[in-house]
This record gives sequence, structure tokens and C-alpha cells, in this order.
Amino acid sequence: MNSEAELIEKAEQILGSDLSENDKVLAAGIFGLQDDFTATAVASVAGATIADSLTENSLAEGVGAAAAVHATREAHAGAQGVTVRMLVAVTHNSLHILDWVTGSGPTKQLFRFDRASTDVQITKFGLSRHLNLRDSAAGTSLALTGTTLVFSAEAKGDKLVLHLLADPG
Repeated sequence: MNSEAELIEKAEQILGSDLSENDKVLAAGIFGLQDDFTATAVASVAGATIADSLTENSLAEGVGAAAAVHATREAHAGAQGVTVRMLVAVTHNSLHILDWVTGSGPTKQLFRFDRASTDVQITKFGLSRHLNLRDSAAGTSLALTGTTLVFSAEAKGDKLVLHLLADPG
């Protein structure tokens, strides 16, 4: 489990000298790359079908479907130069997107968005929130998903990030 304070500390450790004295990390949360829903649905069916044809075991079908979905997500992230899960760190001036390695945390910065030139769009998707970032000056964009589930360990950090981005004042 990573508390809000631990996520901020991990982000600051990676960002180090990139942060000025007046531009500290205000919030950090773990977000996932938005799924390519068509690709993950096809992968799920294909994985289950292959497992069924090999074993005729419903447990194997579930494992096959899950493995195929995971592989599809990894490929989708790799094609965009990111990881499936990322640490989003918000400062007064920037949004820093860091990789996230489960079990150890971030190892490097993947993207930096200038808050002044980045259009932020937050939409509800069930109990999740889709976060779409588009920096018109740099020509970069990224679509992420965060959680607001009360019982999720990641929700507090995600909610604070979303709050700061929804109300930049």
C-alpha cells in the first residue's frame, strides 16, 4: 500500500532536480492507461477459446482470457511508450507522468505536461474517472483511468489529483 504522502515522496525522489523550490509535488496518484476496449474484448474471447480448445476446463478459460487481456494491455502501453500503470504527480506548473513498477514504484519520468498549455478533461466511467490530457503546445496527449472507489487503496491519491486538475485555481 502506498499512502498519499508516500506517493508524493516517491515522485519527488524521481523528479529530484526537475522540481524548483516553488514547484513541489502537490498530489500524486496511480492511474492506469485507458484500455483499448475492442482489443481487450477480442483478446479475452481469443484467450478463453484457446484455453477451452486445449483443456475444456472453465478455470483455464478464465486464466486464458485474463492472460490475453494482460498481454494486450502491455502491448497497448508499449506502443505508446508508457506502462500500464503510471504515477501522476501534480505540481503548480506541471503534470509529471512516471512509470509504475508494481512492488517498487516509479523508476523514471515518461512525460511532462505544462499545466498552462494542457487541456484536462475528466469524465465519469462507472466508479472510475477517465483523465484525458492534451498539451496543444507540445502536441502530446495521454488518456488515463483513475479510481474513486472508497475501499481502494489508490482512491485518495487519485481523488486529490483529479480535484487539483478539475479546479486549477
